[in-house]
Order: sequence, then C-alpha cells, then structure tokens
Amino acid sequence: MLIACPSCASRYELDDGKIGAEGRKVRCPACRTVWHVDPPVAAAPEPETAEAADAAFPPAPDASETSAELAAELERAADIAAEVSAIAAEQGAQAAGATTDRPRRRPQANKRRRGNPLAGRRPATIGLALAGCALAGLALWQREPVVRAVPQVAALYAAIGLPVNLRGLVFSAVESEIVQDAQGRFLVVEGDITNVARRNTSLPPIAVTVRDAAGQDLYSWTTEPPRPELEPAALVRFRARLAQPPEAGRSVQVRFGGEARTAAAAPR
Repeated sequence: MLIACPSCASRYELDDGKIGAEGRKVRCPACRTVWHVDPPVAAAPEPETAEAADAAFPPAPDASETSAELAAELERAADIAAEVSAIAAEQGAQAAGATTDRPRRRPQANKRRRGNPLAGRRPATIGLALAGCALAGLALWQREPVVRAVPQVAALYAAIGLPVNLRGLVFSAVESEIVQDAQGRFLVVEGDITNVARRNTSLPPIAVTVRDAAGQDLYSWTTEPPRPELEPAALVRFRARLAQPPEAGRSVQVRFGGEARTAAAAPR
C-alpha cells in the first residue's frame, strides 16, 4: 500500500503483509516523524448479480437526458402560461364590450367567490401561479442538473434540508484528538470517506481547519487522501496530523478541497 508522511508528505510503498491486523508504527526516513499506519480497508463486496447491483444503486440519471427533460418541462410550463394569458386577454376583451346593466347578478358572483377561492380572480394571475409552482417542482425534482448549471443555488437547497452532493463522496465518523508524545504536542484528525456514487470517484485533497469557541478560523492545512480513487460503496479511513496546534482551538472542520460543506469534530 502507499503511505504518506503527515509532516513532510513524503510517500513510500509498504508491503501489506508487514502492517498486520492492528496496524503498526512507522518512521519517515526524511523527517524522522513517527506515525501509526492502519491496515488497508477491504473494499465493500460486489453484489452477487446485476439485479442486486441495480437494487443497491439505482441508476443515476444521465446528464443529457435530465437536461433535456428539464428543458421540455420548462417549455411545457411556458406553453401553459401562454395559453392562460391568451384566454385572459380574450375574456378581458369580452368583458370590455359587455353591458353593465345587470346589478342583480352581483350578489351571486360574490356568493360564488366565497365558495371558490379562485372565482373572480384574473386567469393570467392563476396561470402565472401555476407556472411558478411547476417550475418550483422541477427545481426540487431535478436538483443535480440545476446545481450543475447554477452552483450558487446549492446553498439554498442545503438551507431547506435538501443538500446536493455532486462529488459523490461523504465524510463520516470524523474524530479529532490532542496527542502528546516525546516529539511534542499534535492534533490528530481521523474519519471515514465513503463513495456513494455509482462510479469510481477520484479522492481530492482533504482540507482541515481548526476553529476557536466563536467559530473563527485559527489554522488550516491540506493533506493528501489515503488513496487516489475509491470504488462504488467503498470506504477508506483518512488520518491527518498537525504539530503544535493552536491552544485556542475548540473544533475541527473537515472538507474536500474546493467544497463548502464540512464535517465537524471537537478535539478531545
């Protein structure tokens, strides 16, 4: 397996048979840093059949197909709004040419309005409302194409509890700990990365930020991922270490390079 020094980022090839079931400590020949290497994590077993694989991972919509569906639905909503507007214009023209010598029917119109909340309202207003509802439904149904086209709306989806994960990687079980040994004081951050996509996914660099009690950033650094690529449903354990961490640090934020979403852990 390929290991990397947490202090100087030097990389070395290590025989899996020399690691053991519980891992072992190794020393970097370049900077003399000692750290613990965990045993390699076995990839998740492959489904027995193609049907089981499809059940475990529903087929992801093709980007071109979803974009075409989205465009078709938007065009359909625009056609509906145009038809309603045309009906509204026609009814407005008829109302302009009609006589107003029938005051006795006004109470009946008011009665119908009380029974039907849409009675008496302009069709154009109703059409615009229906078109808006259709567009909102499409935006919720096709979240990934929308975020790919307009990345700024990802924060809006996250605010309403519908986050969009375009990368296909998820942090979990993130822990941080202050370790004191003969070489000094270190902050050790560990966690799991799972590939929830249906394809092999490249692992980007992992960015770690130390924050104080008020949530202000004190120090940030980037560490290389434990593997360059992760298979579907596979899980890998990452480990990052910082020498002489800030004394005022109270929490740790972990994210992938270039991402805004974070996984948090409080140092122990």
